[in-house]
Order: sequence, then structure tokens, then C-alpha cells
Amino acid sequence: MADRPPPTPLVYASSAQSSPSKIGSWISADPGKLGDPLKHNAPLDRKLAVWDNMNRSMLVDLDVFEDEVLWSQDKGPFPEPTERAKRIATEAVQSLFYPDGSATPANNISEDAIAQMIVRKVINRVGLPNKHKAALSQSMTCLTDGSLSKVDAAIYSEDRLPADGRPDWTNMRLFIEFKKGGTRHDPFDDDAADGQAESWAESRKKVRGQLLSYMHDVFLYQHRSGLYSLFINGPEFRAMRWDRSGVLATRATNYAQDPVSLLRVLWAFALFDLVEQGSDPTAILLSPHSAEYKRMDLWAKENKALDMPHMPNSDLSQFFPHTAASGARDPPQARSAPTTQFKAIQPTTPVFEFVRKKFRESLVSDWPRYKLFVGPDGREFLVGKPDFHSKSMFGRGTRGYVALDLRTGELVWLKDSWRPFYVGVEPEGNYLATMAADLKDRLVVPTVIAHGDVGGQCTFASTFTSPKTSRRDTQGGPVCDVRMAGTKRRYEEYVSADTTDAVEDQLLTTKQGLCHLVHYRIAVAEICLPLDEFQCGAQLLKLIENCIATHRDAYEKFGLLHRDISTGNILILPRVFQKNGKATVNWHGLLTDWELAKYVPRDNSRQRVQQSERTGTWPFMSVGYIQNPEWPVVVADDLESFFHVMLYQSVRYLRHSLGSMATDFVKSYFDTFQLRNDGTQLCSNTKIRTVNIGKLEHGGDLLEFFTRKDEVLSPINDFFQEWLALFVERYRTASELGESDVSLESEDEDGFFAGYDDDGNEIPFDPRVATLKVRIIATELQDQVSLPEKLRDHTATLDLFRRYRTTLMWPRMDKVGDQVSKEYDPRPHVIAARSQVESALVQASTEGSGLLKKPRLDPEASIHRDAGAPSARPSGSSASSNRGASRGLCRGASSSRRTARAHRTNPRS
Repeated sequence: MADRPPPTPLVYASSAQSSPSKIGSWISADPGKLGDPLKHNAPLDRKLAVWDNMNRSMLVDLDVFEDEVLWSQDKGPFPEPTERAKRIATEAVQSLFYPDGSATPANNISEDAIAQMIVRKVINRVGLPNKHKAALSQSMTCLTDGSLSKVDAAIYSEDRLPADGRPDWTNMRLFIEFKKGGTRHDPFDDDAADGQAESWAESRKKVRGQLLSYMHDVFLYQHRSGLYSLFINGPEFRAMRWDRSGVLATRATNYAQDPVSLLRVLWAFALFDLVEQGSDPTAILLSPHSAEYKRMDLWAKENKALDMPHMPNSDLSQFFPHTAASGARDPPQARSAPTTQFKAIQPTTPVFEFVRKKFRESLVSDWPRYKLFVGPDGREFLVGKPDFHSKSMFGRGTRGYVALDLRTGELVWLKDSWRPFYVGVEPEGNYLATMAADLKDRLVVPTVIAHGDVGGQCTFASTFTSPKTSRRDTQGGPVCDVRMAGTKRRYEEYVSADTTDAVEDQLLTTKQGLCHLVHYRIAVAEICLPLDEFQCGAQLLKLIENCIATHRDAYEKFGLLHRDISTGNILILPRVFQKNGKATVNWHGLLTDWELAKYVPRDNSRQRVQQSERTGTWPFMSVGYIQNPEWPVVVADDLESFFHVMLYQSVRYLRHSLGSMATDFVKSYFDTFQLRNDGTQLCSNTKIRTVNIGKLEHGGDLLEFFTRKDEVLSPINDFFQEWLALFVERYRTASELGESDVSLESEDEDGFFAGYDDDGNEIPFDPRVATLKVRIIATELQDQVSLPEKLRDHTATLDLFRRYRTTLMWPRMDKVGDQVSKEYDPRPHVIAARSQVESALVQASTEGSGLLKKPRLDPEASIHRDAGAPSARPSGSSASSNRGASRGLCRGASSSRRTARAHRTNPRS
């Protein structure tokens, strides 16, 4: 690859207070965001992937790709294939497209015939450098790949070449997709007048979905900074380079007329070392015969002497016979660690049983295991299959692992991702270290073991600009892109640490680019349970209160705002709690994933934009944030997100009045969106109505939560109504409230308790408390003044939580099984909604609103492009050492280059 971007953050400067929003990332059916695994469904997943990854492609001429992507000038002249290789490639290609010496190209050549010719007669016969070979895999899938993807072919090192006809996602170096030809099978549009590389035609979106699926699989099984691929469509091909910011693709080039043009790309790629091909040198693939591979198996085995129960109040005395002072015990990883590798061959430290089980489940047969290096000192961790992975190819690409720390022998949580790389945007580990430094009032946040950017690996596509690049500017927003006119500049050349308005104005002249990302890893001590494993409504309230308290401390002590509150970022942390000489288990809510956090002014002064885009978790974003994406996120938005999270969990798992309608409620409240006339997207009408009128209802029926008995209402009804009233006032709508009391009978005492104390321990039932409030008395809200002020900080919210947690009787058994149907899949619903967006864009385009360009319809099916199909037998010299004479006919090339190609000599002469 050409010269890599320097490991220096870019400058993003703008007069706006909020980064441009990426709507495609908002409306996401990614189950990882909600903690719910969905079965793979290739057609649905690929449609969603195409939508979420629109406007991530750049088209360049083949010569630009060769000069600026494949082969840097400091490596010398572009490598020429051997004369033997040129002859073999030319004969194989022309025997298929021009059989028996015909001067007219053959029509209706099948996809399989093209694949067989390229793989067997070209790649595997020309003798690519460094013993690279190709294998076909059109009809079989990888046994461990749940998506059942069947990539047509791939290039491997000869010693890793699969022989079973299945794709080997762990070892492939470059993948190849074949199509029979025609624009309808081409994922990109070279002729678009608006410069939009990605066509919206259904058949072409389908092909892009295939390519994105293959890319996702390679990045999931391997650890990479980038990946090359070939798309061969009849007589034309495109070379591509993918990374987490976008894809660089060549314009369609006719290799049937010039077979050497395709061979040159293959030859240069085969000369690359693994790092140049995109492999991550800080991830070492483990051999099943290695000691580290076997150590993982040993640590995964059940161990009754060390595996601790994790349920609340479990007795841990046998694991901690000598208790220390009262309070939560630090995880062993948080204490001082040795500086050398752990030598023991068996685990020695107690661990919660669910943690070891997670690690055991990650050691899937035939799934690759890696040793990852983290932090500036290269601390080593062993990982198997990720416990969580992002569905999106572009963006942060987060993967989470239960990992074995080779320095301590402990199981920890390791996150591998790509973070925005801009001046002023801190890595997550810095935020966590800052919060952990407060020893007086220690925040309960993940304990950093090691973290750091990975080997200076930055996205290449985000810094690539060339006069011959075709990339559509979708946002129209200002940005400083430090690579301009094909050059790279360090950000210090543009701006000092203190960005001035004058310099900022200079930066505003550049256009919006792809988000610039740097590879990042962080290992933390805590391994948690998902939020949906809470045991009852009162415990759910306590867990979320813990996280709001952490959110408050981060904001008030450090000016740090989380900005991505979701059910996947609120976890349950089982802790060893020591009191009165006894060690027991205590559950605490842990707010995680601070990677989108930001230091914000607390004096209402103007915020500064620091990166080119912002995303979040659509179902839990505040109504105000979605309606006004140009506004910066404030405390009130995150507090409202906490509300949506608690409502989501409650509707799914607490006993309530909706019954079988719970699925419809989740669908209409969390997974639905609306379109304005201008094409912008709003959250669902159900969500907007809730925060405006202050009532939880569905289809005209009030949503009410019950205890064990349907006639007894839970105190969570009161709680939701009073909490909701804070947001109602924000949205300037009054609510009407009534009041009612229900008496508790003596036989119900065992089914209720009086909430939780500040340490998370149950408060026993008090028989003197004989009533359970189920509605708020109207005057309690009517007398409150200036509620918006109560959303400027956390005081009112936390007071509300504490009051309900400590003064009312709560049912123990109000949690039931998941009330959302197991058959519910949000993907078809989201896809149907997105089709409305496309229709709106078509209408807006025809009416001249200038929103987005009109999606192009499917063209007539054809074998060759009208303008680019070979109409006569080509001429050219495969033996020529002249570089210009060996390039293919590329659509969009300059007229002078096309003229030069017209005078090539016959390759067979």
C-alpha cells in the first residue's frame, strides 16, 4: 500500500456545536445494541448493511489506485509481471472471451466459466510471487460461519490453501467475487452525474450487500487494518481496498481487452508482506499445538475450588476466609500486577462461575485464537471468539472478548475497536483513568489494566484525496481533511493546540470526509452480566440509579458527559462485598463504553465540534436530540436515555397490563421512526407522545405494572409517572394524574421487601407500612416549579430514585419471562421503514428539494456495458515493459489515455 497516514490526529473544525449526525447509524437493528442475539438472515442483514454503509465509497482510475494505494513511490517502479505470466494470462483470458481467434467477443459467458478461468488458468498457473494461490468456494460455507456466506474465491498463502471447497475466513488474504457481467451486477456507478458511487438500484445494492458481508466475515475472523478484494464482472474488473472508514475502488476496467491490467494488480499484491496486505502484526494467530493455545483450554475448565457463585447474597466465605474491612472488594486485576508473564500452569485465583463459562464458550472448535498486544508496553492477552461484535463493516467495528491476561493469569474484558482520531477526542482509557484518579469519592467505573492505540494503524480511506477521486459529499458540513490534493499534512501545519477562530475559518473551506479512525484496544478488570438478568423491578431501579450516580460524578467532578446511554452500556457488576466478617455477593450497576464521551462546559458556553460524525443507539436517544441533531447533547438528553432504557427493560421483563401486546409496544416505541417532509427522520410517535403527555399507554390502553397479583399495582407505576413528569415539563406539555391506594394483606409479606440500602442490600419488610401507593397525588407535581432546571443536573432524578428505593414496599417476584415474542425480528420492520425513506428521496429529488440525488432504477440486464463492451478483438502488447501500454480500458479515463490504448499492438503477434 502507498505511504500510510501518520499516527497523528486530524483537526475537525466547525462553527456548529454538534457533529453531523449519521442517520443510517441511528436506525440500527444491530442486536448487540440491545443485548439480544438474532439468528443470521443473510438477505435481511445485507439489506441493512447496504443502508448503514451508504456513501462510504470512492472511485479512482486504475493508475491512481496503482500509484497511490498499491505501490508507493519509495518502493521503486511499479512491479511488472514476468513475460511468462503475461503470456499465460493473455492466452487464458482471450481463449474465453475470443474463442478460436474470433474478432468478436463471446456473449453469455457464465459466471462459473469466468471464475474457473481466472482461478485455475490465470492465478494458479502464472506463478504469483511468494507462493500465493487461489481456491474456489462458490457452493460451500465455512462450518463456523453463522451467516453462511459463500464467497466465490480467495487468495491464500500456498501452505494455507483450503482443499475442501469451503472459504477459510481465518487465512484468506484477498477475496474475489465473480458476476456474469452487466451494469445490473455492478455495485458501483462510474457514470453518475452527481458523483455518487453507490447506485440505489436493487440488483446493485444486493451485490454491495454481498461484498459487505464478505468483508465483515474476514474482519471478524481476523485482526486487520485493511483488506484488498477483486470484483470481476464479465469482461471488467474492479480492485478495492477496504478499511473501517470506507472503500477505495477502481473504475471498471476491461481486462478482456487488456489481461495484463488485472495481472498487474495481482502481482503487486502478491509481493506485499502480511502487514502491507492489511494484517495486524499485533495479533498473533495461535497454533493448536502451542502452549498458549493449550493454556486457554486449561483456564476454561470448570473448577469448583475457584468458581464462585454470582447471585446476590451468595456466601463466599470458603473463597475469602480472612475478610478485610467492610465494603466492596477490589478485583484482583486492579491490584498491583507483576511485570513478567504469569508462570503457573493452572488458575489460582477465584473467579465468578459465569466468567469462566463465558471464556469456555469463546473457545469454539475451529474458531481462531489469537494473542493480542495491548498498550505501549505490549501487554499480552489470549482471546477466542468475541462475546460481542458489531454488525457494521464501517465505523468502530467493536469486538469484545473474555480474555486471559498472561501477566496475571486473570480473566478480563478486552475491547478491540476503531476510535475517532481527531484533536480533542480522547481514548476511552484516558476518561476511565481520570475518573479512577478520584481516590476520595471513587467512581465505580471499569478498571483499566492496559490500553492504547494499536501500532499507529489509522484508516487510509479517510485521508485519501486525489484529483481523480469520486466521492460524494453527503453532509455538506465543514471539516478539515488533512490530506488535500493527494498530500498528507500534520495537523500542526494547520492549527496550534489553541485553535483560533481565524484558523478555524480557514479550515471551514474544506468539505466533509469519511470519519478518520485509529485502531484501539483496552483491557479492563470487570466482566459483567447483561442488564436483563436483573431479578426484580426494585433491583432494576437500583442498578440504573448506580449508573446515574456515576454519570453525575463524571459530569460534576470532571465535566465528562457519556452521550451513549443504552441497555447494552448499563451492565450488572457482581462484587465481593465484605461486612461483619462475612464475604457475600453484591450486584452494582456499571456504566460502560465511555468511548463517545466528551468533556463539555458546565457554564452553558458554546461547545466545539471535534469529529466528523456522531452516532448513538437509536432506541434510547432522547426526543430532543433526534428532533434537533444540530444541538449538542446535554445532561437532560442522557437522563432521558436512562428513562428509555428502564422502560425498555420493564416492558420486556416485568409483569404488566399489555400482555401479548408487549411486542407491538416495543416495536412502536423503540423500533419505529417517522419522516418529515424534508426527509429528516424523527423517533416514533409513541415515544414523542409519551414525553409530551406524560402517560405510558399503547393503543389507548394505559400501561400498568403489577406485583404477583394482577389486582395489586407495583410502585414502579408511581416512579415512572413522576420521573416522566420531568421530561413532560421539558417538552412543555402537562399531564393529568390521579391517586389510589391498595392495602397489603399479611400473607403478602414474604412477597415484598422495602427496597435497597445505599450498598445494594435489601431492606427487610416493615409490617408497619401497610399501604402501597400506586398513583402520584396530583399536588405533588403541581407544586413543583421550574422542572427544566431539574434536568440541568442529576439532583432531582437521584432524589426520586432514592425516595422510591427506600420508602416503599417492593415485590420480589414481579419479573417474568421475556414478554416480547421470540419470533419478533426488528429487521423486516426497519427495512420496510427504510424503503419509505428511499421513496421520499425519489419524491424530494423530482420536486427539486436537493435532499439527496434520485436513486437510479435497475438498468436493463446486459452482458457488457454499452460504452465499455469490447466490440472488436483487442490489440496490445503483453511483452511491453511500458507501464501505460499495459493498463486496461478504464471507464472514466482521460481521452488521451484511451487514445494511447487504441494504438496497442496485437498481443499474439
